[in-house]
Amino acid sequence: MILMSAIVLLPAMATNNVAPWGWATCSDESGAAYTLNGGNFSDATTVTLTALGDGKTDDSQIKQAIAKNDIIIFDGSKGDFTIGETMKISSTKNKTLIGINNARLCTKFFLTDEDNAYLKSQNLEGLSSTDQYTGTLPDGTTLTCDRRAFFTKKAIMELQYQKTGAYSLPNKSGIFHIETSSENIIIRNLSLIGPGAVDIDGADLITNQGKHIWIDHCTFVDSQDGALDSKVCDWATYTYNHFYYTSRSYSHAYTCGCGWVSNHEMVIHMTFACNIWGEGCMRRLPQADDCYIHLVNNYHNCPGNSVGMTINSYSKALVEGNYAAAGVNKPLDGSGANRNVTAKDNSFSASSVGEPVSVPYTYNKIAAADVPATLRGEEGAGAKLGNDAEYILSTIPTKDRGTKTSSLYYFVDGLVGKNSSGLSTVDFSDGATLVLNNSSKAWSNGTAVTIDGESYTTLKLSNGAENIFTAPEGKDVRSITFYSYINVKEENINFTTYPEYGFRTCYWGKVADQSYTESASDVQILKSRDPKSPDIATFTINPTHVVKFSNKGEQLCFAMKVTYVEQSTGISAPRTIQQPTDHAVYSLQGVRVDKPSKGIYIQNGKKIIIK
Repeated sequence: MILMSAIVLLPAMATNNVAPWGWATCSDESGAAYTLNGGNFSDATTVTLTALGDGKTDDSQIKQAIAKNDIIIFDGSKGDFTIGETMKISSTKNKTLIGINNARLCTKFFLTDEDNAYLKSQNLEGLSSTDQYTGTLPDGTTLTCDRRAFFTKKAIMELQYQKTGAYSLPNKSGIFHIETSSENIIIRNLSLIGPGAVDIDGADLITNQGKHIWIDHCTFVDSQDGALDSKVCDWATYTYNHFYYTSRSYSHAYTCGCGWVSNHEMVIHMTFACNIWGEGCMRRLPQADDCYIHLVNNYHNCPGNSVGMTINSYSKALVEGNYAAAGVNKPLDGSGANRNVTAKDNSFSASSVGEPVSVPYTYNKIAAADVPATLRGEEGAGAKLGNDAEYILSTIPTKDRGTKTSSLYYFVDGLVGKNSSGLSTVDFSDGATLVLNNSSKAWSNGTAVTIDGESYTTLKLSNGAENIFTAPEGKDVRSITFYSYINVKEENINFTTYPEYGFRTCYWGKVADQSYTESASDVQILKSRDPKSPDIATFTINPTHVVKFSNKGEQLCFAMKVTYVEQSTGISAPRTIQQPTDHAVYSLQGVRVDKPSKGIYIQNGKKIIIK
């Protein structure tokens, strides 16, 4: 009785706040497990972003947040985020991107009503989308493509000229491009708003070329090209997403193209579950070539479309429990060689083709008749998980990043030499190496700097040159702290030429995959010329074995402390919310707690707070 009097009931936990599952959580076709946790580490670094507003684009702050943090929270409370052009997510691993407070990422360019009226006046829809045409665009570019695409591009260029005085093609109006070097990424509860569909070979709202990607409870509106295209990616799961178009879109409302692998040299493994294709969706709901694809409990509510789910050449598909509304054309279609399609328990009639198809992982399936109500429910398809970041993260597995260690690196006589390429190197005693990527320069020592009360002889940089640091075997760099002073003699100080400091503005210009400019707001300007009181600059790095860095401005002398992580195989259980019926109290990680203290717990499927 004393315990219960301290409990405040919160809204019930919805069962469709799902944990990662499907092909994204597999590492081979037998279903061997892959722990898809994004950036949800036990020691995760987290940042919350709000829109800059005042007509500013948010590309830079978003890219820097992704580079420096594990979990990126987009808070929509200060308005929409504005995206100038598609942001590449390159060589990026272990990241989670979530939205709260109705976070919307919107392309800066968009088609206006006047633009659409002009496009319609050009009678572009009457032109062939298959016949090839060669012509010269207004900017002087000679182009061969289908006739409709050519004249659509020409019309868009003419519209841009009227607005800007230049013949340009705004075909980078997307949000994210996840490149092939990226892995273990989660995107949840975000609304992605495009410029309107138009056939100019433009950008997707999300292009996925990565591995082990889970995109869940997102809303995709008015994509310029594809809403969510999957090209030469692998191990992807897309759940509870909502795709639709408004009057902003002109043509080419083709939402989800999958595959397009040259010469059929690979198979792409994908799961689409509990997604809605809504108003305005015309084709690719999805379309699969060269895919091993599972389509389960999806809802097609786009009457008047051209064709729905399309399974083409060199694909295997399990299509089950899907629902198509009245007026949806060809809910399941496809053609080509080497097709195997198993269709069952759908709301529409569809024939299976070829050999039976199954998947190796476990999953829950509801009846096709229940799909519309479920996906339109309180936390159904779309960015509908609410504003509680902890709740949105609650079903994502947590993972131990590994043991952290730190090492301090400085100049020591006898460790400097030359490698086989003639570059100056420092071979540290723990196996780390530092290469000066300038064959005309060599490492030498500077004055000792004071670090934690001790003196360490510095390394003297070759000004502006690239430096390549390689970690010891089995370790990845998590962060680097530079201790530096500016190597400028008193007699060379010149306040006439350099009025601010008496010498050139000095800063770290590049560290790992992040580049900085003198005017960037987050650059830490280096000012100290005193080795006993050095500048201290720390850079958090997406764990990597090799780090390149360089400075800008005056020459630096430095020592550096590197924090490492060792990849661990110790993985904690997924933080799946339990649904107990025995009145027991559970932690948010699903562990039963016999004597709960203050905090948030789960009891009978509901969040409770014990004060």
